[in-house]
Amino acid sequence: MKGVSLFIPAFNEERIMEPNLKRLARFMENLSRPFEIIVGSNGSFDRTEPLGRSLAAQDPRVIFFHLPAKGPGAAFREGLKKASFDLILTQDMDLSVDLEFIPRALELLEGYDLVIGSKKMGTQRRSWIRITGSGLFILCARAILGLGYQDYSLAAKAFRKDLILKNLGWVGPSTDYILNLTYRAQLEGRAIKEIPVFCHDRRGSRFNLIREGVTRFARLGQLWLYHKLNRKPPWPSEL
Repeated sequence: MKGVSLFIPAFNEERIMEPNLKRLARFMENLSRPFEIIVGSNGSFDRTEPLGRSLAAQDPRVIFFHLPAKGPGAAFREGLKKASFDLILTQDMDLSVDLEFIPRALELLEGYDLVIGSKKMGTQRRSWIRITGSGLFILCARAILGLGYQDYSLAAKAFRKDLILKNLGWVGPSTDYILNLTYRAQLEGRAIKEIPVFCHDRRGSRFNLIREGVTRFARLGQLWLYHKLNRKPPWPSEL
């Protein structure tokens, strides 16, 4: 049975990191599949870093690293260097998306290159402002890029590693790498499957919502322009 590398970005997660990583490890053990959990602290200034190193020392299936600057995309790139397996899944540290996404996605990766967990297709308990902002972004991605999918957030995404490595130049330091990889997968004619997920997320965002919204819409336009002008990817194409 193929192994899986689970990547989780972390920013000031000292309160929930230990119980949630242990919960995730127990869940993965029940799948009877080789796994590793890669935690990428990016910009954390609480006890996330020493706690993460301690947890990794206790459990060899947990791989932890810390980057001084905030940037989940940069952490994702670094996590790829440490990934031992060819199936890559992403989650949030709060595990707000139902963990049943994991076995469903792993089964689908037998025939697909990218599996998208969609909160909009499923059930989501989030603040109205986050639902509204996400909905507007999805509409813009459809209008500008012709993408018909309904979730470009970081959590509940599953990839074949070769898709990522081939398009590594489209993985930048910010949160837009999910959108970029999805767009590249569509352009390449890759097999993509979107499935509904349940999300219960009542805690505050890890990002400044206004700044993040402006950045995401700017990156959306940049992605369209780069492809319109047939320009090379904006970031390094090698790990």
